[in-house]
Amino acid sequence: MSVEIREATVEDAEAIATVHVISWQSAYRGIMPEKFLSELSVEGRSNMWQKSLRAGKPRVLVAYANEAIAGWIAFGACRDADKESTWAEVEALYVLPEFWGRGIGKRLSDSARQLLRSAGYSFVALWVLSENHHARAFYDRIGFAHDDSNKVISVGGVSLTEIRYHCSLTS
Repeated sequence: MSVEIREATVEDAEAIATVHVISWQSAYRGIMPEKFLSELSVEGRSNMWQKSLRAGKPRVLVAYANEAIAGWIAFGACRDADKESTWAEVEALYVLPEFWGRGIGKRLSDSARQLLRSAGYSFVALWVLSENHHARAFYDRIGFAHDDSNKVISVGGVSLTEIRYHCSLTS
């Protein structure tokens, strides 16, 4: 399977939204309320992504495989108040379920980390749902570590805990 990693464009918004919705519905089944997941809309996410891509924040890379976008990563400066300007953040990383375990997520992460390192960042953080064991195992495998930080978020009327992972970009 040939995979191309490239910068996302506004024209990719609908494909990014499709990956976003399908990935959430698969990855978060049993974690987030089923009603919330079933009501996710590609159209609504597409509008959000068009605005974000036009604004250029966050930066987004897409993985193009089998003639379609199979995954994407969004990243930029860290939004956490306890981190200084040497910290970047992966805001989101999603791959279509049929491509899980094929190295696309790792290639997206490696590409983003390389760009962040080139931009002068020394560290990168990300937040992941504590119950998302599949994603946590993935981040462990690619060199991220949990830093004991957590926060509670509300999704679909349910409180969920996110935990922060981080890694160095200089090693």
